[in-house]
Amino acid sequence: MPGPSGARRYVIVGNSAAGLAALRAIRALDDAGQVTLVAAEARPAYSRVLLTPFIAGRLPEEALYLADAGEYRRLRAELLSGVAAAALDVSRREVMLDDGRVLPYDALLLATGACAVFPRGTPVGLTGIQGLRTLEDARAIREAVARRRRVAVIGAGPVGLKLTCALCEAGAPPDVVVASSHILSQVADGEAAAIVQAHLGRYGVRFHLDAAVQELVEGADGLEALGLTDGSGLPCGLAVYCKGAEPAVALAAGQVETGVGVRVDDAMRTSAEGVYTAGDVAEVWDVVACRRRVGAIWPHAVAQGRVAGTNMAGGDARFRGGLQRNAADVLGLPFVSMGQVRVRYGDGCDAVVERTGRRYRKLVLREGRLVGAVLVGDVSEAGRLQAAIRKDEARACEVQA
Repeated sequence: MPGPSGARRYVIVGNSAAGLAALRAIRALDDAGQVTLVAAEARPAYSRVLLTPFIAGRLPEEALYLADAGEYRRLRAELLSGVAAAALDVSRREVMLDDGRVLPYDALLLATGACAVFPRGTPVGLTGIQGLRTLEDARAIREAVARRRRVAVIGAGPVGLKLTCALCEAGAPPDVVVASSHILSQVADGEAAAIVQAHLGRYGVRFHLDAAVQELVEGADGLEALGLTDGSGLPCGLAVYCKGAEPAVALAAGQVETGVGVRVDDAMRTSAEGVYTAGDVAEVWDVVACRRRVGAIWPHAVAQGRVAGTNMAGGDARFRGGLQRNAADVLGLPFVSMGQVRVRYGDGCDAVVERTGRRYRKLVLREGRLVGAVLVGDVSEAGRLQAAIRKDEARACEVQA
């Protein structure tokens, strides 16, 4: 029920892409509702996508911000900055904050995002051990580069790749430690990855394949070196772990249905009445896999937040499903990967591959339908291929359902 004033009470936990999109969508439909936005970081919303250009020195910090204090005022939202949500009680429709306050709600959005993953036992508090999820992380990396500390990037997925490029632009080409036999192992095959790796090598990047961190060597000022499983030692003053992100489900656990993330329907509704989820914490429908999965992609977070906010305010919107997609400008070499990109024995898929020099094109087909693509060097087809995958796979999922 609405609060004593009769206005609907909205609470948004999370102040990034999904939370800000939801706030704007709510205000487009409800001019009178009371909106409270809970932000664990003590600053306005900023773009995580732009953290690597910031590290590279191409963008000043002020260019990262998506909203200023004036916008929150214009949207008449109470921004609780530097406060975290500590607990949730869906039976009482209340969110408890870590400063002791309790927020009642009529509609709640959980946009809690994700956290950087560190291997078990990693001393995260040690000076020189870093993730890359927040502006504070990016500042620490920039400071290390300014102090001319040697940097190691642990992991060579899309985030590790973008960070590697940023460090090259900043004049500090890193060592990259890769557990797999090639970089980008989850989003590209070995042939495409080899083109990207060779290109980065020309900029001074050193790769350590089939290797993992086995030992951290500490000095008086923090990290001094890494011991790798291949027996080699790697001097460095900063190790940035880019080993993926884990959905932040702690607040939702035990209150709504969760799996890897928080499970939602196409209206971004959870299993609890009045509770919605969007962004990196949400398990949404994947149009290629034909199942729900977490898809931590910025445009998806914005779209999901918009859908959630619209429905929280009484509208009717649907998220039409996610498609895993990664794109990067690798120091002048464009790369795009989307959908299912690897072909395994017995999965019913075939691949059509074309390569000319540094131009690489791979299309993955299942029963004649396009389900994935990898493009290197020339990505002009990316938009058309993405539309084709969505169209074909949405139809296939409907048939399976």
